[in-house]
Amino acid sequence: MIAGAIMAVVLAQAAPVNPAPTATPGPMTLQQAVDYGLTHNTNVQRAASSFAQAGANLARDRAFTLPTVNGELQNQMNKQTGAGQFGQIGIAPTETFSQNTAGLTGTFNGLNLVNIYQARSDKQSYDVANEDFYLAREQSISDTETAFYKLVQDRQLTEVARENVNYNRVLEQIAEANFKAGKVAGLDQLKAQVSYTQALEQLAAAGADEEDAREDLAQLINAPMTQQFALPSEPPQPPLPSLDEKVLDQIALANRPEIATAQAQLNNAFISYYQVDAPNRPTVALNGAWGNQVSPTNNALFYNQCTAEGFPPSACGPPNPSHFYEISIVSQWTLPLLDWGTVHAGHESAKRAIDTETTVLQAAKQQAFIDIDQAARRLLVDRENLRLATGNITVARQAALISAVQYKVGLATQTDVSAAQQQYLTAARDLLAAQVAYVLGLVRLKLATGTLTEAI
Repeated sequence: MIAGAIMAVVLAQAAPVNPAPTATPGPMTLQQAVDYGLTHNTNVQRAASSFAQAGANLARDRAFTLPTVNGELQNQMNKQTGAGQFGQIGIAPTETFSQNTAGLTGTFNGLNLVNIYQARSDKQSYDVANEDFYLAREQSISDTETAFYKLVQDRQLTEVARENVNYNRVLEQIAEANFKAGKVAGLDQLKAQVSYTQALEQLAAAGADEEDAREDLAQLINAPMTQQFALPSEPPQPPLPSLDEKVLDQIALANRPEIATAQAQLNNAFISYYQVDAPNRPTVALNGAWGNQVSPTNNALFYNQCTAEGFPPSACGPPNPSHFYEISIVSQWTLPLLDWGTVHAGHESAKRAIDTETTVLQAAKQQAFIDIDQAARRLLVDRENLRLATGNITVARQAALISAVQYKVGLATQTDVSAAQQQYLTAARDLLAAQVAYVLGLVRLKLATGTLTEAI
């Protein structure tokens, strides 16, 4: 944490102006915030919903290309009076008829290109939705980590501002004591008071920025606005990974969801071209059924006729159930003799879509290469800036410390000590910015290769 021993000599008499806020129970770590965002972020939830819908569409349309088997239980009953449709010509219709059927039916559209291509198109749409879901997760992780380290930076800037308040408070006390002793003019005392007031203003602004960043992070992951976070004392400094761009490019080609999405959309464009002719291709459908039927009405008629012929009732039992089966093959081929240019226009539109999606795929690949090149180059710059800022903070802290001691004994002016303190504050802010930029540079590199989700 950048709140060091800059005032180890002269701050013993000063106390912090604003105490650190008390953390609420259950603060989230970075990993917990990322996990929470992956399940509650609205963009991720929308992508998950679209992915589920695409899966349902694929399952529905793929079923049309597969055999189906259904069980059937049917009871048919018809009752009517004797004045039926043919009563006027002397035919007495049956007053009651019933029939029970139990069987298995199956269908198979063995050759139907409309259904087949639709199922293939749904598969590409499913792949697109899957990659969009993956991309939403990647973006959620990147946004969460960015917002989290922005909060870490603002927290540290608040600590720096608080340290600056304590520093200027001590300088004000020293200036007051030196003025009473006749060592300095009243102007120095006024300057010290102004510096202290400005430090208080900076502390208030830093505290507000920190609270804003905390609420923004909570809103980003869709957590309650009062959610607190367990922040590290300073941003981590992981080792620099390998920056072999040829290897990184291959990883990106295999993992970037934008590339997979563009490839699926190109495949869908080719399928759309074939779908233009699909309705004009032959279709073959197979249908089959097997089961048995029993008619209580016919059994009763048979029994009555049997006993009427003089046979004993025991010999007039119901006949065996009637087993049945059905097999049918239906083929059809419709040729449009006059379509008014419909097929030609459909082919031209599909060709344009193929050309467009081919360009989109190439652009997605090039964008991946550009992202990797820029992320790797920027990461090297961030690493060097971090090294320089780390060295600067040590020198600036020592200069501010020496200047404060000199001011206390009258060897430096208030202007000198203020300038030294401002240099220290600038160095402290630069170091924080460099630390955050480096760790977020690593995040951007993983996002560029499409491996950020795998890193959690």
